[in-house]
Amino acid sequence: MTTRVHSAGPRPGVATTLTAPRVTPPPARPFQQVLTAGAGAIVASTEAAVRQLPGGPLLAAAVRPGAAGPSFAGTSAEGPSGTGVAGGVGSSAAAGSAEQALARSQEMNLYYLELQERISAENRSYSTLSNVLKARHDTVKNAISNIR
Repeated sequence: MTTRVHSAGPRPGVATTLTAPRVTPPPARPFQQVLTAGAGAIVASTEAAVRQLPGGPLLAAAVRPGAAGPSFAGTSAEGPSGTGVAGGVGSSAAAGSAEQALARSQEMNLYYLELQERISAENRSYSTLSNVLKARHDTVKNAISNIR
């Protein structure tokens, strides 16, 4: 057996022809539009599924970008969210900023405590649902095995 390639070897059997006009009509929707529509359908169905799950809106908010924690955009000379803390006439700037920081910290702690309570409630909901579904599955499985 030899591995040499001869220039006078077998012909490839490929024939060249002139370009012919397209026989099939061009597509009504370009491929990019089809892909965009498919991605939109997937996102819509995922959002619908999230709405049906217990705690779905909270999970969606946790995953959605830009939805992180409380907003302190309202922080002004009166403190966060207009609580009236710090920045009054006759108070030093250092004391005002310390009071603002404490007020912000307290507001954050309350926010996270509320978030923790909501997550715990949803965890209890998931656990209850899981236990009910498991009991139902076990009952059906036992019924089927008793029939056999």
